[in-house]
Amino acid sequence: MKTLVLLAVTLFATAQAARVNVNSSWTEIKKYRNYGQITFRTPSVKLDNGPMTGAFDVCKDGDVLRTKRLFTRCVKWERRGGRDNDRRVCVEEEKYTGYAAINGTRTRCAKWRRIGGRDNDRRVCVRHEQYDYTLPLSWNVEVYELSRGGRDRDDRRGRKLFTKGLSITDCE
Repeated sequence: MKTLVLLAVTLFATAQAARVNVNSSWTEIKKYRNYGQITFRTPSVKLDNGPMTGAFDVCKDGDVLRTKRLFTRCVKWERRGGRDNDRRVCVEEEKYTGYAAINGTRTRCAKWRRIGGRDNDRRVCVRHEQYDYTLPLSWNVEVYELSRGGRDRDDRRGRKLFTKGLSITDCE
């Protein structure tokens, strides 16, 4: 009986995942991901003035990518609490739009050196280099069925359903 119920649930989940296909819109595909029926790895973009963000959250504005929503960052911190409960608290925030130049030059570490002893060593950059880059504006995203269960009740990536192109659109 247990096997029969498990088979019915598996067939139902497969039928639900089959509702989306390569011709489905990204809005519909994301909806089914939120329902826990499919999964995919969202491409990300490194912002010049902020964190990594998903490709769905940026648009093309001339020669830069900018975020579709505002980010919040702390601009003023205060220490609160006493000697045993010292903590930093944000007392002033600002909202900002993230951006990333599509083409440009960035700096990265070219040589690292370990400093310190065996238990508390740390890596320090001793030489930097500049490199030219171009951000991708489109990706081929693989969409997978989400396989439920297992003894640990962990979700797992199931079979590949399809590959769909994702392109960053122009800002409105």
